[in-house]
Amino acid sequence: MTIELKWKNYTWLMALLAWAVFAFTVLIWSWHVMGEVWHTSYFIPLLGYYVFVSICQSHYFKATMTPNWTGLKRQWISLSSAVFIFIIHGWIMKDMIGIPDNLIMAGQFIFIVLGFFFFGWDDFLFKGQLSKWIKHESLKAVFWYVIMWLIWYPLFAMDGGICSALGNFKGTTFNWLLGSFQWVIMMSMMIAITWNDFLETVSFPNNYVRGVLLFSFCLVAGFTIAYLCYSLVNIFAPSIKESGKWHHVLYMGTYPLIPMVLFGIYSNHFNHIQDIKKKTLARTAFIAVMIVMGYLIFHFAIAPTGIFGEHHWTHHFDLAFNFTIAIMLLTHHWFNGRLGFVALKRQET
Repeated sequence: MTIELKWKNYTWLMALLAWAVFAFTVLIWSWHVMGEVWHTSYFIPLLGYYVFVSICQSHYFKATMTPNWTGLKRQWISLSSAVFIFIIHGWIMKDMIGIPDNLIMAGQFIFIVLGFFFFGWDDFLFKGQLSKWIKHESLKAVFWYVIMWLIWYPLFAMDGGICSALGNFKGTTFNWLLGSFQWVIMMSMMIAITWNDFLETVSFPNNYVRGVLLFSFCLVAGFTIAYLCYSLVNIFAPSIKESGKWHHVLYMGTYPLIPMVLFGIYSNHFNHIQDIKKKTLARTAFIAVMIVMGYLIFHFAIAPTGIFGEHHWTHHFDLAFNFTIAIMLLTHHWFNGRLGFVALKRQET
């Protein structure tokens, strides 16, 4: 049996429509029914931790990629675990570490972003080399979870550290870190989804060298793109505070998610192009165009309707909208094997 896209070249469109309807429904419920306080205080961090746990499951508690309904249990695990971790992390940060109440949410966001990156870091860049000495997959997840705490503390909490939550908190630095690191994460996803075929043709001395080189690329490219985005915001909105500009850079860094996942998983991903370099260039150019189009569509067609409330253009629902659609596209692939969007075809003998 082989798996093929149910609607051929139009499968991506059907997937986008399905999960866009889901995202609109959830976000309207969160903002209009539950209210602004709920949305900002609970929905956004819980969405982040839902992504956090889902990425962990996809790497260290792998499921079969064939169409199935049992993957809904994993969706429930991600949701319930997100609630649990959100509560526990808040308690640890406040009562054990001493983070001020008004900075707990900021500390949660830094941890969430670290999870986005480090649960896939080893697999994406080092091909599992860094944790291969750990024999059980679940223990690998625990290992990287501990690493995140060790990195989170000097990045966010430590007095005199990057953000210095236990000292003189640096709000602008906090938003700069979030916005820049979001683009680093996007680079790692491009490596995993968009450039993976090409990178398989590149000869590295070993997986350690491969990981170091690709990680260095992620950092340089991610921080460079983030600064370019900041420069654009600075041109169009020079009067906005520096912190607000970098906050919008974070939002801008969520626009690669939908096209990257949608066309990487729910389309033929330009596989009809035989030349690997040309195929990779086509994928990259296409994603770049879709990022710009996605930004323009959201800001000039969706946001002005007021369906998600009235906000300044630098603080729309970009992040929640993009993440909600993208993570459902991903988890439906990871946990349910793209049920409903692919068909099983019996191979002829």
